[in-house]
Amino acid sequence: MLWTKFLIPTLKEIPQEAEIKSHRLMLRAGLIRKLASGTYSYLPLGLRALQKAERIVREEMDRAGALEVLLPALHPAEIWKESGRLEILGEDMIHFKDRHGRENVLGPTHEEVITDLARREIHSYKQLPVTLYQIQTKFRDEMRPRSGVIRSREFLMKDAYSFHATNESLDETYNVMKEVYKKIFTRCGLDFHVVEADPGAMGGSGSQEFILFSEAGEDRMVQIGHDGPVVSVEMTARKLKNLAFSKNAPSGKYYKEYTPGHSSVEAVAKFLKKKPSDLVKTMIYGRPDGSFFEVLVRGDHEVSEFKVGKIEPGCFMASREAIEKMGFAFGYSGPFGTNLKAYMDEDVLEMHNFVTGANIKDHHLLDVNPGDIRSDDIQAGDFRQVVEGDKSPDGQPLLFKTAIELGHIFKLNLRYSVPLKAHFLDKNGKENPLVMGCYGIGVNRILAAAIEQRADEKGIVWPKNISPFQALVTALDPEDAQSREIIRSVLDSEALAEKGVDVLVDDRQESAGVKFNDADLIGIPLGVILGPKNLKQGKAEIKIRKTGQITVVDIPSLVPEILKALDNLS
Repeated sequence: MLWTKFLIPTLKEIPQEAEIKSHRLMLRAGLIRKLASGTYSYLPLGLRALQKAERIVREEMDRAGALEVLLPALHPAEIWKESGRLEILGEDMIHFKDRHGRENVLGPTHEEVITDLARREIHSYKQLPVTLYQIQTKFRDEMRPRSGVIRSREFLMKDAYSFHATNESLDETYNVMKEVYKKIFTRCGLDFHVVEADPGAMGGSGSQEFILFSEAGEDRMVQIGHDGPVVSVEMTARKLKNLAFSKNAPSGKYYKEYTPGHSSVEAVAKFLKKKPSDLVKTMIYGRPDGSFFEVLVRGDHEVSEFKVGKIEPGCFMASREAIEKMGFAFGYSGPFGTNLKAYMDEDVLEMHNFVTGANIKDHHLLDVNPGDIRSDDIQAGDFRQVVEGDKSPDGQPLLFKTAIELGHIFKLNLRYSVPLKAHFLDKNGKENPLVMGCYGIGVNRILAAAIEQRADEKGIVWPKNISPFQALVTALDPEDAQSREIIRSVLDSEALAEKGVDVLVDDRQESAGVKFNDADLIGIPLGVILGPKNLKQGKAEIKIRKTGQITVVDIPSLVPEILKALDNLS
C-alpha cells in the first residue's frame, strides 16, 4: 500500500480535547476523528488495527468451538422489563419511541436478546452446551464521555454467551474462556492481569476482569499488601472497628435548611460551606420483590454495591420514579421518615453534626447525629468502597492502582433464564432453566490499551499482531529508480505475503524529517529506510520502532531480514 494512495491525515499539534495519551495519539496519527461527544469515525489506518484485533478475537473464539451470530442493536424495551434491568441501567440506556409509539432501546449489552433467542431455539439437553458470540456495536448514554475510545457512547464489543444444563458444565466453559482470553490478550501484545471482580448489573456469581494497569484507566484496583492479590475497589474488604448502631439519646440539635437547586454532595457542601466528608449520603435501593431499603455512607465515600449485594441479592439502584412514588424528593434522600431498613457504613457512626437530605425538595437537615436517626432496623458494617488509608481485614496496606478493563467474564447462572423463562428438557423430560455464562471484550479498548502501555514520547509503538501494517518502507527519494525497484520487489514478495506481512510505503515528496517523524508517530513496528548513501553501496536500513535499533542489510537479503526481524518482535 502506498502512502499517497492511503488516507493518513497526521497532525503536528496536540488536540486540545484529548486528555490521555492514547486519545492524543489516535487523533494525531490519523486513526480516528471525533464526530460528536463520545462518538468517533475510524479512518483507514485505525480501522485496519481494529480489524486486526477483531481477527485475533474471532480466531481464538472459533478455535474454542464458539459459534458466531449477529444480534440486533435495536431492542424492544419489553424484553428489558422482563429481566428487570430497564430500571437498573436507567439513564445509561438510550431510549426512544418509534412511529408506532413502541419503546425501544439501543443495546448497551445483549443478555436479554441472546436469552430470548435461546428460549426460542434451545429446547433439549442434547443441544447443550453451546456458546454463541458476536462482535457488535453497543450504545451507552455516558454522562461524561472521555478518554477517547476507552469511554465512549458508541463502542465495539465481542460478547459471548454459553448455555448449559448444569453448573459443572458452566464451570468447564468458564475456565475454557478464561484461557481463551489469556491467549487473545497475549497475541495482542498486552501485559495484562486477571482479577476477581464484581458482577455488578450483569448479575450472577463468579466474575473476573482482565485489566491492564494504566494511569489512563478508569477502573480502580487494589493490591492487598505489596505482593498480594489484585482486587477491584468494589470487592475489597477493609478492617473495621466493629462498631454497632445503638439508639443513643437524640441530640435534638438538627434543623432544616433551605438548599435551593443543590442536590449533589459537591453542590450542597459548597453552598453550606462544608466539606463532602461532613455530609451523609442516603442511597435507596430496590429488591427483586419490589420492596426498598437504604444505604448510608459518608459524603466523600461511594457505596459498594458488591458488599450490599452480598446481603441483599439482586438489589438495584432505585429509579427516580420509584423514589418519588414513595413520597420523597429525588436528590434529597435522607434517613428520616422512610421506615426503610437501613445499612449504615461504620464511618457514619463516628460522625457528629453532619448534613443529610430532608426528603423534601430543596431542603437538607444540618447538625444531625447518629442518635437522631430513629429506626428499628439499622445494621452497621462495611458498605462502602475502600479508600486510601484503609487496611485489609488482616492489617495489610491497600495499594491503589488505576486500570483499563479489557475483558470481563461472568457466571450468570439463572439470572436471565428464570425471568425470561428460557427452559430446556433434561434427560428425564423435566423442564429446567438454562444455566448461563457471559464473556465480554471491549475491542476498541484493545487499541487504546496497547497505545497507553507501549507508546513513547515520539508516538505509537504498535504490537506486531494488531499493527495496521507490520512494515513501513520509507523512500527518501521516491523518484529514484533503484528505490522504486526495491519497493516493487517488497510489495510483490510472496514470502512476505505468505507470512501475512502487510507493507506500507511512504512514497510522499516530503523531507526526511517529516517522514521520520510521521513514521515514529504512526508506530509501525518495523521500518525499512531507503536512503541514497546506503543504496549506492547496495544496502538498506532496517529500524525497530520500539528500540530504535538500526541494522544495515544487503538489498538482496532484504526480505529475509524483514521476516527475521519481525519474528523477534512481540
